[in-house]
Amino acid sequence: MVSGGAIQIPSRLPLLLTHEGVLLPGSTVRFSVDSPRNMHLVRERLLKGTSLKSTIIGVIPNTRDPEHDTDDLPTLHKIGTAGIAVQVVGSNWPKPHYTLLITGLCRFSVSSLLKERPFVLAEVKQLDQLERYTTPQRDATATDDGELGELSEKFYQAAVQLLGMLDMSVPVVAKFRRLLDSLPRETLPDVVASMIRTSNKEKLQVNSNFLDALSLEERFKKALPMLTRQIEGLKLLQKTRKTSPDNEKRVTDVQSLYEDEDDDGDDTAALERKVHGANMPEAALKICLKELKR
Repeated sequence: MVSGGAIQIPSRLPLLLTHEGVLLPGSTVRFSVDSPRNMHLVRERLLKGTSLKSTIIGVIPNTRDPEHDTDDLPTLHKIGTAGIAVQVVGSNWPKPHYTLLITGLCRFSVSSLLKERPFVLAEVKQLDQLERYTTPQRDATATDDGELGELSEKFYQAAVQLLGMLDMSVPVVAKFRRLLDSLPRETLPDVVASMIRTSNKEKLQVNSNFLDALSLEERFKKALPMLTRQIEGLKLLQKTRKTSPDNEKRVTDVQSLYEDEDDDGDDTAALERKVHGANMPEAALKICLKELKR
């Protein structure tokens, strides 16, 4: 899978079909799985696999998995993201389903379908030749001549400016700082796009556009305005405040700008608060809390 530090995905990948989220390289996303083909993929590939290769699957966005095994496949999105399933959690309530935590590796295009049942298997072509995310190569892109080098430098300087306006004690901001210092610059547009907090509808649209942006120049051009809007928004927020905010208020504002996919504890606590606040019958409440603990 890895040769000389570069990520190499298998040429054949089982495909997870989803219409609820977009996985980008370098991001980590949770997916709920309850449709027949996707359930078969989890059971036969992820749960029975014994190697690292068996945990790598392709995630195809904007494609709803048919409700029945016998139904024909819809037209698949042309571009997908190969990812590693780092966590699989199963539940039987309210109906059998799995929750997957998947970390994106690189883009691919679907060359041909090899089979549609019991899950989708495809011949794929890797599109991104990315280095390992743990290997600092920040200066590689910056030394390129022409527009790409200029875009990379503008993006990096905008990110540094934004971080200078944020509270480094907030975990998601500290994470942003670590990523900026450690990741190759060519991976940063995808990572930033996945971290910016927006409405679900806008996030689907933004991340779909990013997924389909195959050239690095295009991704930098799409990501730079996102950083600029964050900077202008913070400047406007500072101007409109009549009094100096306390630290707690500042933390709240910062956390509303970014998403931290790894913050499992906060997610669980938030879900538990919602369950308690739903005013459901005692029996249903016990079942919900039991499933949440699982």
